[in-house]
Amino acid sequence: MVPDWVWAALAIAVVSVALALFVTDSPERPGDALVYDVSEYEAVDAEDIRYRETLRVALELENPAALAVDNNGHILIAGEGALLVLDEAGGELARREIEGRPYCAAVAPDGVIYLGMRDHVAACSPEGDVLAAWDMLNERAWLTSIVADENHVFVADSGNARVYVYDHSGTRHTVIGERDPEQGLHGFVVPSHYFEVALDTTGALWATNPGKLGLEKYREDGALLGAWHQPGFDIDKFPGCCNPVHIAFKSDGALVAAEKGINRVKVFAADRSFEGVVAAPELLNAGWKTADFPDDMTPVRDIAVDGNDRVLVLHGPLRSLLIFEHINK
Repeated sequence: MVPDWVWAALAIAVVSVALALFVTDSPERPGDALVYDVSEYEAVDAEDIRYRETLRVALELENPAALAVDNNGHILIAGEGALLVLDEAGGELARREIEGRPYCAAVAPDGVIYLGMRDHVAACSPEGDVLAAWDMLNERAWLTSIVADENHVFVADSGNARVYVYDHSGTRHTVIGERDPEQGLHGFVVPSHYFEVALDTTGALWATNPGKLGLEKYREDGALLGAWHQPGFDIDKFPGCCNPVHIAFKSDGALVAAEKGINRVKVFAADRSFEGVVAAPELLNAGWKTADFPDDMTPVRDIAVDGNDRVLVLHGPLRSLLIFEHINK
């Protein structure tokens, strides 16, 4: 039998070690294998940069988060309490007060503006007046992307990892993302609040599956038509977790994709071969400090493509719209 004094000594030793760990001011730095460092992958070869920044527009807007382009070529940017309408040169045409903070925006072919608030969609007239506030979703909802065609409004909800298909009246018809192994539907993997939808030039719906590092193509009834996942750290892949974070399509079917972790925007041709870089990390990371924006996992809040195939990048920390045009090489 172990004497009582031995147990007492052991107890004192354990308490002493616990106290020493508790009051230590400088814990050891984790080994290099535990430090997430992607700096070696951030360098971009000059020959891979196929776009140049041609315009930068400073925005008098708090928390700019949503970007869209209407049929007239006007640029819509929504943020805390306001919706801005800019012309193609970045001049402010209108400013509308709105309640709350939209996280995403879309313009339907008929000009109606759809704003994705955190837990519901607000439909607005082309002048920015609220026409209707659709039914609120559950408390987990966090709307991050929205796009509209002639008949449907597609809404990505990162909180519930679902894409909702509405008609223009706000009636929900389909939920995409529910698991059904027998039908080959595996659902979306959405670890953070980055989850996107976009329509390609044929009108087909694409949704990111960020946990799988790629995109998937769906029919409006929820049927999965195809998938394109590209995990990896090479320039033609999507690295880390939850990429791509924003997507848009050019008129020739090319895909524009923004990434976090390695903050960059790049383009894939219609056949999904790598075409080039729009904005390199060096450009996007300049002029702001990550410590000042702890909630921003990437400076790119949203992207869009206008009627002239310019790539529009909404830079949150700089509160600016960056416009890029293709370089003929």
